Amino acid sequence: MNNKDLENFAPTQSKEQTESKAKKPNKFVAFFKSRNAKRGSIAIALTIIFIAIVVGLNIVANLLTARFPVLSADLTSNNVYELTEPSVEFMAQLNKDVNVYVLMDEKALEAQGEYYIQVNKLLQAFERESKNITLSYVDLTTNPTFTSSYPDINWMGASYLMLVEHGEDYIAVAYEDVFTYNQEYLSYYGEYVVDGQKLEQALLTAVLNVTTEEKVTITVLSGHGELETDAFASLMSNNAYKIESVNLLNGKISDESQFVVLFAPTNDIDKDTFNTLSNWLYNDGEYGHTLLYVPNDTVLDPMPNIDTLLEEWGMSVEKSWIFETDTQYMTNSLYPNLISIFNYDETEFSSGIRDTSIPVVLMYCMPVTLIDSQATSLLSSSGNAVLMPLDADDSWDYNEEEPQKLVGAAISTAGNEDETKSSNVIVFGSYAAFSESALSATSFNNSAYIINLFNTIADRDNATITVEGKTLDANELGITSTFTSTILQIIFRFLVPLAVVTVGIVKWLRRRHR
Repeated sequence: MNNKDLENFAPTQSKEQTESKAKKPNKFVAFFKSRNAKRGSIAIALTIIFIAIVVGLNIVANLLTARFPVLSADLTSNNVYELTEPSVEFMAQLNKDVNVYVLMDEKALEAQGEYYIQVNKLLQAFERESKNITLSYVDLTTNPTFTSSYPDINWMGASYLMLVEHGEDYIAVAYEDVFTYNQEYLSYYGEYVVDGQKLEQALLTAVLNVTTEEKVTITVLSGHGELETDAFASLMSNNAYKIESVNLLNGKISDESQFVVLFAPTNDIDKDTFNTLSNWLYNDGEYGHTLLYVPNDTVLDPMPNIDTLLEEWGMSVEKSWIFETDTQYMTNSLYPNLISIFNYDETEFSSGIRDTSIPVVLMYCMPVTLIDSQATSLLSSSGNAVLMPLDADDSWDYNEEEPQKLVGAAISTAGNEDETKSSNVIVFGSYAAFSESALSATSFNNSAYIINLFNTIADRDNATITVEGKTLDANELGITSTFTSTILQIIFRFLVPLAVVTVGIVKWLRRRHR
């Protein structure tokens, strides 16, 4: 059989069969033209669009909150990123322009840890609350000449976080004024580990000091074995009072001083000091001066010169303690009878206090006796208090004493006949009422009452500044902690989109195999 025969013998295909074979698509092309592929493509496209929308919204939200911090929300349980009510009220009354310079780049500030992030958020909150606050960040590494514009600050003497400026007045705020440090680490390891912040107190103090044009001077006397007054001096300085210390044996009270403090002396004043104080209070008939005297309950010996000065102003201090027997006036302390709360007496010195439901506490308080009508009670015990001798022993029984209402603090006022000018003598029976623990305790009104007392006498607006800092304790945090925030970012940036993609793929595969 020749080749021609073989060709004739081979099966032949019709024209239609040949054209059909040529037009038949491959499986890959056919798959994308199928109904399942079309459905799957739509699902994938929708998934991609959804992810793009989520990512886009996340980017836009980050940009908006960075540009407009007011859009951010503090979801912590104790609002650690929001200003307290005293700060908000102070900002509402601020009517002078103040520049606040943070002495580092913002990113560098927040990179130092959670407390620095908290401080930065609070600074931004201050700027939002008042149109008169302008917040700026100055990187001293790239702008080293910035400090040369403020020569009154000893830049080498401390590490400063901020500078607060109003007009030609300025003040630098040190790190230690803004943060509290773990004393255990500091004592044993020499490391400064931040465990809290007090930014609101520090900033409000700085703003008040640079915006107060005339500071009232308080002279603290020394030379008679007085106890330290650091907590009181710090409180008054924070509220724009000028504190000076003078020993009258070799110095004198400045002409600008409106207040003199004789705080818990262990020795009696001499005759010359007596005359100096008496003449200073009279002030050549101009009056206008105030003496604050706080007795020392550890001294049993009489102090005749101090006693005579007080008697001239219609008061005396008895050598005993106020022992409270009414349980409603006792505190939760080791010695509740001797550490008790006192009533506000109806005077102008309590009317300016923000919250009089918060009491004043006096510890180991010596009673003030009013012996003249010019003297007025400021703080008093319940009607069931008794006198406990300073030298009482275990045989002493309070049930044998007569219950009475006793005075813990009093003021005596004297002046000219038409009462246009006057001076005052104030006696507080408890020096422990001026301690750091008493003045910083938010459960008591000691600091608010003392500031209001001085402000009222000095005829100043009652801009009391006592703001407690907030800690970032783990049990206090909501979603703004670093750990929780990181978890949420992982969930919404990665896990949610991945879950959407997975669901889309599963649906596509199921439809394909139907």
